Amino acid sequence: MGVERDIAGIALFFIAGTAAGEILCTTDRLSAAAAAIFAAASALHAALMYLKCRPRRDTPESPLSENKYVRVIIPAMFLLAGMSGAAGDRFGSCIRIRDTFLPASLLHEAAVSCSEAFREAIDAVPFGDRDCNALAKALLSGDKSDVSRTINDAFRESGASHILALSGMHLGVMYWILLKMTSVFGNFPAVRKTRSCLIILISAWYTLITGASASLVRALLFISLNESAKMAGRETRPMNTFFIALVVQLTISPHNVTEAGFQLSYLAMAGIYLVYPKMKNWYPGNGRNPLKRLWDTAALSISCQLFTGPAVWLIFGTFPKYFLVTNLLAVPLSTFIMILSAAAVFLHHFGLCPDFLISLGTESIRLLTDILSIVSSLP
Repeated sequence: MGVERDIAGIALFFIAGTAAGEILCTTDRLSAAAAAIFAAASALHAALMYLKCRPRRDTPESPLSENKYVRVIIPAMFLLAGMSGAAGDRFGSCIRIRDTFLPASLLHEAAVSCSEAFREAIDAVPFGDRDCNALAKALLSGDKSDVSRTINDAFRESGASHILALSGMHLGVMYWILLKMTSVFGNFPAVRKTRSCLIILISAWYTLITGASASLVRALLFISLNESAKMAGRETRPMNTFFIALVVQLTISPHNVTEAGFQLSYLAMAGIYLVYPKMKNWYPGNGRNPLKRLWDTAALSISCQLFTGPAVWLIFGTFPKYFLVTNLLAVPLSTFIMILSAAAVFLHHFGLCPDFLISLGTESIRLLTDILSIVSSLP
């Protein structure tokens, strides 16, 4: 527990430093305010947990806890590292690798070409109408350019904007599909390592061709850390993964700390890791019980909303009143639509897609839009 506390404490000080650096360098008042709240919360949490709270007598001390000076100097170093990284990124001292490094430039061009081909493959599937194709493309590729204003408003007013915007949830669905597809190759040690490498590479490529938003990169880091731990035969600890991914992402892109998508993505995961395990145990039973599965879905939604709700209110000045109804109905349905749409795109590309699969996808998309239209019209 001592080492875990050190990882969390150092990470939180680094976050606070990065946010402070962004505050000093940005002229956007809203971004500065969001970063200030993020920095204050991180620094306070780190100070209380890392400097003030002493471990129990039966908990072994970590190396950083043995010397009181080290316990102050190392967090201070990470605080300054975060500030300098953010300032350097803002003032343009970071090298733009894509423009100066030929292999990276070629990779970018390849990703753009694949992204265009991916969107064209989705458009080629003969779903029921243009709105169905547009929604399928938004869910799979993040391209919302063809989504009508009516559907956009229905998602926004019902509190389901996070479903329409490509996020970690979408990469999580792709990760689940990859796990299921590669499970047929067996569970031998060499196969497991090959499968983990393949999953990381495909997830990274999907993240790249769909825009590499902050929440997608967060999900990619989580997947990479978990699969790397599997290859090394080590047990993963959720909060260690959380803080390591957070530090890595802010090291690469310090400006993300002021972006709402980044903040909401990590806040949602904090709710899932800290609150959801306790809430889902409030209702006894196993996963085969329909009521238990319903409660687990509700607990997941509430856990996320407890952490993201205040941030949404501060950033956007609104709060989705019917978030629980929306998430209970729309999240499972949108996940089902993504799986169906991915299968339809893949099979249609090879001329093997059966008509019933396209019809089922079309009706599911229409059902989703109808549900969100009804929820958005509620007083």
